[in-house]
Amino acid sequence: MPLAGCTSGGDGGAAAAWTPPFCTIVAADTSDFSYLSCPRCELALPDGAASCFACGSVQPAPARVYRLLLSLATHDRVVPVVLFDRAARTLMGCPADNLARFFAAHPGSARAAADALRGEMCRVVLRAPTRNKRSAGAGDERLRAVSIVPLRDGFRPVVDTLRTLYARG
Repeated sequence: MPLAGCTSGGDGGAAAAWTPPFCTIVAADTSDFSYLSCPRCELALPDGAASCFACGSVQPAPARVYRLLLSLATHDRVVPVVLFDRAARTLMGCPADNLARFFAAHPGSARAAADALRGEMCRVVLRAPTRNKRSAGAGDERLRAVSIVPLRDGFRPVVDTLRTLYARG
């Protein structure tokens, strides 16, 4: 999908970036929001992997990182977007490991997180997907959010909202 108004980076080979005036989050998929990655090369690891197939690292603990799928409405269309760890932490307010534990401890909180994100307006810088020899899968066809900034005064990260909703009495 060509992006109207794209600007390319100064290095000539960088993927095009697109910054719409503003976006509204119309949907979030919090059912499968993270994955395990190699702490050394940051590639996805299969569940239960003892070592990284790409770099050979045998780090004892893989890192859980975000891969949050959103649908963003711009002024003229709705686009599917993927937010990886740095951008997703802005909205979620904590590391993916902490949120996974929270979801496990509080049934229904993943749905509440998706509901909390719905309708949030933000400024986002999007980048076209890149293909390389290490990437594969449907996630590679989505635009990637390079950065995301909530526009609402008093924005609270999703984890703060969840802690309020699921406060222990």
